[in-house]
Amino acid sequence: MLGIDREEYVQRQIAMRRLAARAGFQGVVAWSRGGSGHDHYADVYYLTGFYQHQPFVPDAPGRWRAQGHAAVALPVDGPALLLTDADAVQEPRPAAPLRTAPDLVDALAEQIREAIATGTVGLIGCEVMAAPWWRRLRSTLPGHELVDADDLGLRARRIKSPAELSLLRASGALGARAMAAAGDAATPGATEAEVAAAAIAEIVRAGGAYYGMGISSGTESHIFAASGPAPYSAGRRLSAGDLLRIDLYGSVHGYLFDVARTWVVGAEPTMEQRRLLAAVRDSVRAGIEMLRPGRRVGEVARRCQEVFERSEFVAHHGLPGSEMGGAWGHGLGLSFEPPWVAEDGPDASGRLEAGMCLALERRISMPAVGGANYEDDVIITDSGPELITSDPR
Repeated sequence: MLGIDREEYVQRQIAMRRLAARAGFQGVVAWSRGGSGHDHYADVYYLTGFYQHQPFVPDAPGRWRAQGHAAVALPVDGPALLLTDADAVQEPRPAAPLRTAPDLVDALAEQIREAIATGTVGLIGCEVMAAPWWRRLRSTLPGHELVDADDLGLRARRIKSPAELSLLRASGALGARAMAAAGDAATPGATEAEVAAAAIAEIVRAGGAYYGMGISSGTESHIFAASGPAPYSAGRRLSAGDLLRIDLYGSVHGYLFDVARTWVVGAEPTMEQRRLLAAVRDSVRAGIEMLRPGRRVGEVARRCQEVFERSEFVAHHGLPGSEMGGAWGHGLGLSFEPPWVAEDGPDASGRLEAGMCLALERRISMPAVGGANYEDDVIITDSGPELITSDPR
């Protein structure tokens, strides 16, 4: 059965205490968002298996504060406590004692005072801790110093356990099936929304969670997605010969897939379209072959770039700028995470290890032709790369 058992969560808490102690902290706080979105839920979920589905609503001090969020207070020499505003929690129960409070910020400050007498506390989840909450915590905790400790969470999640790898395999397979369903629905006359619905239905039907997508087609296929709240158009109908580009992401038990494909709808691709499609596909596949333990991250990016620069697309149209800030991909797990696959930067000199999962990708556009995107997810094993998003067809 897929999933993480309670003992693994307990061991994660023990490992986090060790990381915190080595960093000189008296404890750590993990702070995460819920609301049935996939942004910034990983830190609390990784330590406890808890996800808060209450959507975020503006603060009403005296009634509620930080609704839709959750926190874990973890002293280095004491038990973890999970804080949430959820009135009831379904099975499976979180792997930590639970306290419910309508004002999550005040409750967290109180718990820090009780569990961590004084000293430095690492905050994991700084990107999702709103400035008013941060200021309130600091003002009510004069005996404590709150410092950024996001690197501890990322370090803990870098190498996946066997149970996590099983979830990533299941997630990758689901992402590939969802993309195949989108491809089958992409026929002349269908709308972008109908194509998106086919992918989303496949994810939901299998019990996965839909995160999001960027979808564009035809003369607009060079952009990532529509600028409105929906990333697809119910009015834009596909025509034979259109390029259709989709970047799709979702999860199984919180573990992400991130896969991208581009097709020509209902017709054979033109020569220019072939060059565009081959350039992104072949460069990413060349990088996948390099994903082996001991390889430097920067070497993988360089291999992708070399193959891309030798493509017919570049020979005929020159070298386009990167649409990902020079990165060729990223780590994958409970979030989009390091290492960032680039020739330079903080992760370039790092070495790959068995148990890591990476998503390699490339997106380019060409005026008057359109845009193309290709992305696959790969687990690094002792024997080499394991592709987990292969097309089931």
